Amino acid sequence: MVENRNRKIAFVAIFALALLAFAGMPSASVNPRVQLMNYSLSEVPAQPGHVIVLTLHMKSMEPDNCAEQVQVQLAVSYPLSVRGPDTQYNDLLCFRDPDSAGTFVFYLPVDNLATSGTYPISISTTYQKRFTMLSGSNTINVQVGGAPSFAASVVSSSPVDIYPGDDAQVTVAFQNTGASSVSSARASMSSEGILVKWAGQTQDLGQIPARGSGSATFTVEAPKDLPAGSYPLSVQLFYTGEDRSNGTASFDFTVPVKPKADFSAAMASDSLLSGDKKLVQISLTNTGSQEADRMNVRIGPLFPFSTDGTVRYIESLKPGQTQNLTYLITVDKDATAGGQLVQLLMNFQDPQGKKFSDSADFSMAVRTPTLNDEIVGLWYIWAAIVLAVAYFASKRMGRKKKAA
Repeated sequence: MVENRNRKIAFVAIFALALLAFAGMPSASVNPRVQLMNYSLSEVPAQPGHVIVLTLHMKSMEPDNCAEQVQVQLAVSYPLSVRGPDTQYNDLLCFRDPDSAGTFVFYLPVDNLATSGTYPISISTTYQKRFTMLSGSNTINVQVGGAPSFAASVVSSSPVDIYPGDDAQVTVAFQNTGASSVSSARASMSSEGILVKWAGQTQDLGQIPARGSGSATFTVEAPKDLPAGSYPLSVQLFYTGEDRSNGTASFDFTVPVKPKADFSAAMASDSLLSGDKKLVQISLTNTGSQEADRMNVRIGPLFPFSTDGTVRYIESLKPGQTQNLTYLITVDKDATAGGQLVQLLMNFQDPQGKKFSDSADFSMAVRTPTLNDEIVGLWYIWAAIVLAVAYFASKRMGRKKKAA
């Protein structure tokens, strides 16, 4: 009995020692585990039109299990793409392998029209161990940047053809060809020769997105005495970028001012009297840079003058040429003495047949009749008296001759 008990005690002790020995041994892992340790990009932020290099560093994390048939695959979306295969392979990746063994390099073109922003890349890793399929996934972000860049053009002009004396609405469009948006955009216009209306010299455009556009409309004036020719317009664009830095862009345009007839008028007769009705000569001169053809000229109805509505016709009036026109003008009897405004109204054509209307203001002198003027104005009465006196005188002399 004692011997059996000793044998049992020895067996239990041996079994306990065996358990302790087994517990002290390291446990073996069932499957390998591949992990993305780090990555690098050749350009941060990536610029539109460039090809960036993405380098991945993968590692097998289990010391006693190697990953077999390792595959690393990328999934990208616009504006990124993958040059070459989107999947790379490694037959065996172990814990003790050098870092270079787990390096995977991909080339990613960035579209030329990419806008700034953050774009995800999905990384899918698959591998095997004794025909058991294992996988893992990661997502990294690529920052696409780039500065704004602008081009500008005149997209409309109203009227299309600008002549001396015209007001015009000129619309300038600003196209952001860069990869990032701008805010607080405003445009300012200046010129030499052409006048930019001060109230609209600066226009607010607000935000202009990347690859987007904004426009500003300016009111300009070609002075009436401006010679025909091409005149510069300068436009300055001010804005704030996504990085909150301020930027500017300058653009120069040319505005053609076409030749056009222009006119001045003056009174060619003596001054008029209040209450007068007489033929008056008015000189009309083409002071512009182009010939005026088929002219119809009339006097506008302005107090204290009135006319019988006569329209004078001029076949052609060349630059610098003067033509005298005669009108029957009535002066109101209540007209105030001094220079009174008169307006000539002209309809004409240019040598190409385009029709125009214009006006020319001038002053016509009016004076109050003097006693002498009134006496002269009664010439018909005095003439009748003289005729009567002459008649009676001749009668009297006839009687005297008969008496003799």
